[in-house]
Amino acid sequence: MNGRSSDVPDWKEYYEEMKETCPLTVYYPICGGGEECITVCPWGTSIWEVRPMRTPMFGRGYRVRLRPVMVNPELCRKCYLCVEACPTGALRPVGNPVRHPYLTLLYNSVKLFFKKRYGFKFVFRKEHREKFKKNNAAELDG
Repeated sequence: MNGRSSDVPDWKEYYEEMKETCPLTVYYPICGGGEECITVCPWGTSIWEVRPMRTPMFGRGYRVRLRPVMVNPELCRKCYLCVEACPTGALRPVGNPVRHPYLTLLYNSVKLFFKKRYGFKFVFRKEHREKFKKNNAAELDG
């Protein structure tokens, strides 16, 4: 990544922008960055983009990471497949924000084993493991 980590926007900037312009928001401190949301969306790469931002992961280790941002919200059909596929509960409709991050993360982590669609096997597919590693790499801090 070019530039210093101080030049990278904080997660709150992206969160506030999505609250204003998008049907969905991502509460980035509990987002794992495996891009499951982009994978399941029928219009994934035309709606979503992965961008660097300063954020903690699961509430710890505040640094630069790559996370999904809805860049073309007008293309969203509000099917909520991405919300269903989110393993941490970080992705939500705007009217239903994350109120208790750690409880949300715990609840969705346990629920993952019981989901028939987009459950444990989906999240731990090789492509999502690789994206998780890439999007949380230490070298992003530059």
